[in-house]
Amino acid sequence: MQNISKEFTYNVADDQYYQTSELKKTATVTYVGPEKQYVVVNSSTNKLTGRTITQEMFETYNDTTEDFYAVEVDCTTNPLICSLVDKGINEDLYPNISEDVPGCDVPYVRDNPVMPDHTYESTEIEYDAARKTFIKPFPWKKPYVTWQDQLGRRNLMLASADRHLSEDLPSGLYNSMLEYKQYLRDFPATFGATFSIEIASAGTDYSIGDRFLINDPVYKNNQSVNDILVTVVAVDDAGGVTDITKTNTAAYSYHPEAGTYNNVFFVTSSNGTGVTFNLSKVKTVDPWKITPKESPIN
Repeated sequence: MQNISKEFTYNVADDQYYQTSELKKTATVTYVGPEKQYVVVNSSTNKLTGRTITQEMFETYNDTTEDFYAVEVDCTTNPLICSLVDKGINEDLYPNISEDVPGCDVPYVRDNPVMPDHTYESTEIEYDAARKTFIKPFPWKKPYVTWQDQLGRRNLMLASADRHLSEDLPSGLYNSMLEYKQYLRDFPATFGATFSIEIASAGTDYSIGDRFLINDPVYKNNQSVNDILVTVVAVDDAGGVTDITKTNTAAYSYHPEAGTYNNVFFVTSSNGTGVTFNLSKVKTVDPWKITPKESPIN
């Protein structure tokens, strides 16, 4: 079987791994590979498996296999499918985009344009056997790293840093580890995954352990999300709130943009009065663009 060279244009998402196409963006690349591909489809779902077989195997495959069937794809007329199952694109011929990410030691680098295998989820593409065509539009590629992944990894890294922090370390390394632990504690806020909470007014007559539920709809973007729970961990001589802990501050799913909300509304059963809180966050960084800093001990 001879190879072909076929330039083709395909739709791309608004940005890599985004699930929207409001900007109507396209990309053009060249497929170089066999003129035909033989793709394997799951019989129960009619979705591509990501596997291919040889032309010789194809001759008898559909007569001997029940759970799967194979489809011949003409790469001259359907180079996109062929590029998804067998690459066939020399990425070295295309430039890269490099993006500095605040809080990261290394930039985020990707192909320009975004390649087809990073645009479409190939194993979610369905084949219509009756019409002998692949169903469009093709599903967008899912991010290979989510914010849940990043936060889970950060928690493991923080636990590891706790285990390795020892007073036996040289002073320089000990201080570096302290800075690294602070970096990990600040990680969600640094990259815009959570709201930061500032005590704007300390108030009076509060006690350690007092709790507040910040349920102001102003920061929730009209979505049903959990209230932010604030707990007092330190007060001054007048019972003014000087330090707090907080939970339910994760906002990457419902508030990706930067935002500041002063004197947010809350409910409490405390006897204290006068405390006020401000919420703020930076724009959420796409999780796949983040390469966390390594431990100084590594």
